Amino acid sequence: MNRLLTGTVLTVLLSFQAQAAEPITREHIQQIVDITDAATKNQDTAGIGEYLSETFQRVIEFVHKDKYIAKVRIDKKKYLELIEEGWPTLEEYGYQREDTSIHIMPDGSSGQSYSTITETLSLRGTRMVSKYREHALYALEDGKPVITQISGHTLLGDTMRAPGK
Repeated sequence: MNRLLTGTVLTVLLSFQAQAAEPITREHIQQIVDITDAATKNQDTAGIGEYLSETFQRVIEFVHKDKYIAKVRIDKKKYLELIEEGWPTLEEYGYQREDTSIHIMPDGSSGQSYSTITETLSLRGTRMVSKYREHALYALEDGKPVITQISGHTLLGDTMRAPGK
């Protein structure tokens, strides 16, 4: 009887573990992309933040003094603060995602996406267009798919002031 009880408890515990280890899917990632894109277009910082991991990092690389590439890491709280502070300063904002490619890691525990992002904005009368290649990492956090990191690089020659401005 004791063996039967022990076996039953182990079976139940293992089934809970199997449920908790549900793999992330392409559909999970596409859903996050669609929801956060809509939130970005609507300048909805809270909507973006809803799908960022608690350990989220935004990695920004830029050329420093024309000599080397500097890398800055921003956590979730600071990233959302910067976005929230930036929206009111914009006179115009446009956002478009293209060429998205989604990949799931072989063990199903995480995934990644690559996309080309084009942002158009006007700030203090100057209209600018920026095009960059985004790389995002995803995982399940408490069973919910979230973005754990976003990084990318500007496509040279594609960041410019709009013609005539």
